[in-house]
Amino acid sequence: MAAGILSELSIAETGALALAGAACALDRAADTRTFLGALECNRRVWRSLGRLAMAGSWPVPDAKVVAYALKTSGQSSGAPGRDDDIHALIDINRRVSASLAGGKDLERIRDRARAIWEGRGRPVGEDLDHWLLAEMEVSAG
Repeated sequence: MAAGILSELSIAETGALALAGAACALDRAADTRTFLGALECNRRVWRSLGRLAMAGSWPVPDAKVVAYALKTSGQSSGAPGRDDDIHALIDINRRVSASLAGGKDLERIRDRARAIWEGRGRPVGEDLDHWLLAEMEVSAG
């Protein structure tokens, strides 16, 4: 996603997008190396998000959820897709992401904005236009 879009999102929405991306990366990891990279990325997202949540007194995520996510991201067998804790972590990422996004489906908006951008020949400097159009389309149904 272009930097212009990220500057238009709130800190909570940016965290929501990062969590959604981390959940996708964990879910799609097809080999051990990719999975471990996704797991490390997830751990970094949760570490940053936990600090922001505590500093900003956010109701979500709470300290217990952050601790569980950090523990699960830091202790894995390394077997992609075989660990029930990883599936729970992916689910937690998605639920917290939805909560932080305030009802917006940022993952669908991002995917649609990318499709619009690609459909228009990948122009530079129109990222906000693509994002807003995607947000309207996703919100409309």
